[in-house]
Amino acid sequence: MRYGEWIGRATLALIFLCNAVGVVDQTRAASELAAHGAPAALVPTLMMAGRALQLVAGIALVIGWHERLAALFLALFLIPATLAAHDFWAYHGPELQGQLANFLKNVAMFGGLIFVSFRSGPGTPTSQKKATFQADSAMRMESRV
Repeated sequence: MRYGEWIGRATLALIFLCNAVGVVDQTRAASELAAHGAPAALVPTLMMAGRALQLVAGIALVIGWHERLAALFLALFLIPATLAAHDFWAYHGPELQGQLANFLKNVAMFGGLIFVSFRSGPGTPTSQKKATFQADSAMRMESRV
């Protein structure tokens, strides 16, 4: 394993893991969820499900276990979370800048997660198929000679 790849996955997962274990206070997120129309009785369940997803997918991303799928789940989680929690277009004045910064931060994380999910390179399924195809082609060429 390359250390740069591991460091990248670990730092990308860090915020999700901190959210999952409660290092980052989720009180505001819960109230924003309710304010955006989620039934009050469902908010604790939704918050626990979100924490569970972030914990499992975050750990999987860090250790490289099905990291593409973990990154995809985290990216999909970010879409409604970002739209509900960082609706910068609804703010004016000084709060607009904070919401816009957080919105753009989440968009950047989304991009990083999508990159992990769909990248190709050494050791990825796409490159392995290509290498297998090239090896098969080389063997067929040798058998003709």
